[in-house]
Amino acid sequence: MTSITERAHAAAVFIRHTMTVSPHGRYRGEEHARTAIRLAALLGLGLDQITTEPDWQRRRTTPGEPVLATATCPDTAETYRFLLRYPVYDDEPFELLGPCPACAADVPAATIRHLADLGVYLARGPLQIADCDRQGGTPDTFDRDQGHTNACRYGEQL
Repeated sequence: MTSITERAHAAAVFIRHTMTVSPHGRYRGEEHARTAIRLAALLGLGLDQITTEPDWQRRRTTPGEPVLATATCPDTAETYRFLLRYPVYDDEPFELLGPCPACAADVPAATIRHLADLGVYLARGPLQIADCDRQGGTPDTFDRDQGHTNACRYGEQL
């Protein structure tokens, strides 16, 4: 186990390195690095088990474009995909992506602020139609998420 000082230093080095090598520029690189650090800490994983990428489906032109992060379990190799809509805010929750019960697209299935939130979702299982139809059964962003297919009854039609 490494000391707090060593882990803090490694996080700072990771941010600087990611800012330098990011194909999306310094600021997006910093957002991706901070997203990876936050998710790794939340899940108790190493940074080598977190990957990030821009979310081209939910893009904005404002600071803090959404970031997709994939966490890989070191024991089972199972992957979990998370969305961070506003990475410039440290208190913004992650959204676990899972299949929509109506269109099967990757959409917000649970709001994750703590490891226990993920545990609650995993114990419950994937979203069901009944979850989508009851108040509080899905994350606030579920109905308006751009991940739904055009024909999905839950996706916001523009």
